[in-house]
Amino acid sequence: MIRSLVIAVVVLSAGVASAYPQFQLSRDQTCTGCHLSPAGGGPLNENGMTMIEGLSQFGTNPQFFYDALGTPSWLTLGGDLRAAGGFNSAPFKSLVGIPMQGEIYAHATYKNFSLYLNVGARPSENGNEAATHGWSREHYLQWQQNPGETDGLFVRVGRFMPVFGLRFAEHPDYTRQFGGTQLYSETYGVAVEYIAPKWEVHGTGFIKDPIIDPVAHDNGGAVYGEYRLTDKLSVGGEGMITKSDDDKKYRAGITSKFYIPGPDILLQGELQFVNQVIDAGGAPKQLVGYLLASWFVKSFLVDVGIGDDNENLRIKDLDRDCVDLNLHWFATSHVELIWNNRYELIGLGQGGPSGAYSLLQLHYRL
Repeated sequence: MIRSLVIAVVVLSAGVASAYPQFQLSRDQTCTGCHLSPAGGGPLNENGMTMIEGLSQFGTNPQFFYDALGTPSWLTLGGDLRAAGGFNSAPFKSLVGIPMQGEIYAHATYKNFSLYLNVGARPSENGNEAATHGWSREHYLQWQQNPGETDGLFVRVGRFMPVFGLRFAEHPDYTRQFGGTQLYSETYGVAVEYIAPKWEVHGTGFIKDPIIDPVAHDNGGAVYGEYRLTDKLSVGGEGMITKSDDDKKYRAGITSKFYIPGPDILLQGELQFVNQVIDAGGAPKQLVGYLLASWFVKSFLVDVGIGDDNENLRIKDLDRDCVDLNLHWFATSHVELIWNNRYELIGLGQGGPSGAYSLLQLHYRL
């Protein structure tokens, strides 16, 4: 029970930068509107560079190292550095400093093909530390039906995170933490994805990482589809089946986004049902959901989120609930300051002590 109390402990591990789903519908219809990857995240395209320059308070050249290197048109370079520090109560109170991310990446294209490689620091593992300080978290070969375009068919083979759900950038958000795409659960797979202005679908088959000891020891498959009813409203559905040496998990869920242009607010939510079938006996039913309201104010982004995770619906006061407040300031095209806050309860205060954190995070995009 004590282990399940404190989601704040998760923040003490390194994190990685992903795309912000807050920008979909509010700034563009698809993730490929700003990113080279069909899943979002990683290198920005020309539109993404323009968007982040216009959103930031002081602008600056958005290119890699301010375009000082002059890379050829077929090569896109980038990287992310992140660190955080602040107060943590889990439930023991302490001051923390967290080196979260240090990664560089390259995206090379030739006709319909592209190669993506991400290289960076990796947290150590007990008993194998010398071999785990560096790695390539993501690397894949991609074929794209329409090179240089934002829609069409994409096929990827390599190591990456399966596209599933809303893909929140903050990895402690409940539908990421407990919804099948937890931190460092990238693994080897094949993805077939189609993106159109009105709809998109992503199907991924994956295996347990055969090279390193992974976070998720699963083989399986995932599918996610999204339909944009209007340019301000989308709905989605998802399903995932995974099998490990000890259990099988069946996930099904729904997502939705609604953009209100007047106040520049985006509402998005995800609800997921999980049936875990344990080989030794038992089949706990889990329900996990997260709702996020995002408000754009000039160069600031304010996020208010609420989450609920009940890892076994049959057990009273086992569910955990959280309230999140995140404030982003896009100072320049490369510098972002983030203030992350969370307060969490177990069983609405009836299942154990509460936890909280307040962290100031610095993100520098190379």
